[in-house]
Amino acid sequence: MECINMADVKIHECFPTIISEFSFHPDQMTQKQMIGYIKEVKKNHKFHTDDKLHNMSYYTDLRNAVLVANEDYVKKLGYHYEHLEITGMWANYLYEGDVHPPHTHSNNFLSGVYYLEVEDGAAPIQFFDPRPQANVLRPRNTSTWQNCSMIQFDAIKGVGYIFPSWLQHWVPPTKGERISISWNIILRGEYGEPGTLQNAYI
Repeated sequence: MECINMADVKIHECFPTIISEFSFHPDQMTQKQMIGYIKEVKKNHKFHTDDKLHNMSYYTDLRNAVLVANEDYVKKLGYHYEHLEITGMWANYLYEGDVHPPHTHSNNFLSGVYYLEVEDGAAPIQFFDPRPQANVLRPRNTSTWQNCSMIQFDAIKGVGYIFPSWLQHWVPPTKGERISISWNIILRGEYGEPGTLQNAYI
């Protein structure tokens, strides 16, 4: 009886959604100043600060680290650009039980979050599968990066994550306080191919 060899199966990962991770650890004095400002704003019962933190001296080192990490992200994905611009940077301070509802960051290219201070039990950030047809049929499975409909990253002090601005995400009810800093970035330069009537300079 002739044996039939198993087919040579090749896996091709198509249309991936890339999330990048980086670390940044400010000196103790700078961190104290950053946290102090955010807690002062929280006293006024505001969910978040205004979106101009990247213009404040306390946040200069973080701003520079964010730009370097985002430049690395963009270059690895092969995008061409003239320069990156932070369009907004703000802090969120969540108390125990607080939630940040599902949302995206419209009118930007990249977004990110950095954890300045976290307590035990601080909720993670969770990202949803952006493909609308992916959940039409969901056989029972052993959850992996390739077949799950939601991915989460823990809130870890000194760690940041970069992701496409269109990627929907949220923060479920947190069991511990967490201070995070978020930002949006736009790539300045040419968009689209010349002569297609669908190109622009942004």
